[in-house]
Amino acid sequence: MKIQVFIPTFNRADKLRRAVESVLAQPVPGLEVVVLDNHSEDRTEEVLGELSRRDARIRHIRRPQNIGMIPNMNAIRDLVDGDFFAMLPDDDVYEPCFLEEALERFRQNADVDFVACNALTKIGDRVEKSQLDYWREGRCGKGTAVLKCLLGHYPLITNVLFRSSLRERFFFYPELGNVADGFILTCLFASRHSYISKRVTGYWNNDGENASVARAPNPVDIANVALSEYALYRKAISAGELPARWLPVLALKRNLSILMASRKIGFDRIRNESRMMELVRPSTVLWLRLLDRARVIAIFVGALSFARKCYRRVMASAH
Repeated sequence: MKIQVFIPTFNRADKLRRAVESVLAQPVPGLEVVVLDNHSEDRTEEVLGELSRRDARIRHIRRPQNIGMIPNMNAIRDLVDGDFFAMLPDDDVYEPCFLEEALERFRQNADVDFVACNALTKIGDRVEKSQLDYWREGRCGKGTAVLKCLLGHYPLITNVLFRSSLRERFFFYPELGNVADGFILTCLFASRHSYISKRVTGYWNNDGENASVARAPNPVDIANVALSEYALYRKAISAGELPARWLPVLALKRNLSILMASRKIGFDRIRNESRMMELVRPSTVLWLRLLDRARVIAIFVGALSFARKCYRRVMASAH
């Protein structure tokens, strides 16, 4: 059995050392650590050289030039040649139990294609939350967790172990930015069986230096991501990767995102500066304008907040 953990990195040698060591600490056989070095110009080569001399399980792939974060991650699927694979960003870490926990769940559930384990979000030394706060432990049949994912509660992709058969599905669409992982996981939860483990197996370090928070999106970016996401989900429905019954929910999600963006800088700017006129029917644009003028977004936001609070209470009482 071969297990590959891919670590995309760029100019974060000290954090990379911590990430690599957390993978090497996994007490499982057949492990390979593949570092995808996006032409770092700091001490990355020195650090990896030192670690490689101590442990031959490290493979260093250095780009001759920086190809961008998303292409560097998308190279993973062509490098998968083992039985299982995972991706760990260079600023995150695993607990030593991650791979053991995931492999045990695979052994107990032969029909699952991926195992999502619990990873806590940290700011400095303070734990903020877990993406699995809304989930229950156990096997997750295909199609049963789509709504959670569409609401933004999909697991952290960093603590998911995938069967190698899913490598072709492991593609980050650049137009989706920081929610590209959500698209991958939503489509997988819709079409594949999985297992959710609530055991804490790692940490996502939301310290202000990672790609998810380094640059806050502006309202036009928010609208464009929502528009692109809806278009890609429609393609996924056409390809049979997502049931068509989710189309109304997806349309609602897109429209709410557009209205929230419009609330910040005005509907006309969103219409003129985003891809709305390219990707939305004129009749829908008219309805969105009317809804924006009626200021109904405040009602939707309030209702969504109330629904989330109720759901958290239900989940808390279930435990």
